[in-house]
Amino acid sequence: MQRISEWWLGLSRQRQVVLGGVSVLLLSVVFGGWLLWGQRPAKALPATVPQEQTQQSSHATSKATTEVSGTPHQVSSHDTRVFVDVQGAVAHPGLYQFSAEMRVADAIKAAGGLTGKADRKQINLASRLTDQQQLQIPLKGETVQRAGNQQASSSANGAGNQSAAKADGKAATVVNLNTATVSDLQQLTGIGEKKAQKIVDYRTAHGSFQTVKDLTQVPGFGEKTVENLQDQLTT
Repeated sequence: MQRISEWWLGLSRQRQVVLGGVSVLLLSVVFGGWLLWGQRPAKALPATVPQEQTQQSSHATSKATTEVSGTPHQVSSHDTRVFVDVQGAVAHPGLYQFSAEMRVADAIKAAGGLTGKADRKQINLASRLTDQQQLQIPLKGETVQRAGNQQASSSANGAGNQSAAKADGKAATVVNLNTATVSDLQQLTGIGEKKAQKIVDYRTAHGSFQTVKDLTQVPGFGEKTVENLQDQLTT
């Protein structure tokens, strides 16, 4: 310290002022830097979790949920789509997809609505749609059978066909006038037991029939009756 003092006193006044100023400036810089460093705020935490971390966390949560339930999402879900072919008096006929709870009104709306030629009275807007259904929207003056009517019609047609088959079967039976019994003759259309017996009695009394037209000689058998039986008889 003594040497520093002697050195300082040996300097000229001007150099002392310059060195003093430089020393004060250096001290000020050092002190100021220290203050600034000490007051530096702490690094703020991110307001939200980074995206990658969020995705990982979401994936982990989803995986945990699956493990707890014991059934993957693909297994527990089932297809509830309904595909309907909308045709007829609509603006845009075609195939449309719906959910299972939707109705005819939804199908018509999806197809662009009814045209001016549509017969609204025949349409039940409240009917539920079914998969693979063809929804036919009728035109005015056009009759569209519903499921119940179709079933009734099918039953009626079936009964009619059976009756026709029986009638055809009866008509297809050919009876020989000269060998037929009373029972055989009753197979003819419109021939009961009494008329059949008259044919047998006539044959017994007058001999065999030469032609089918000879049947007109039997009481109760006119030309029109014999003509109707022409295809069912032989001699």
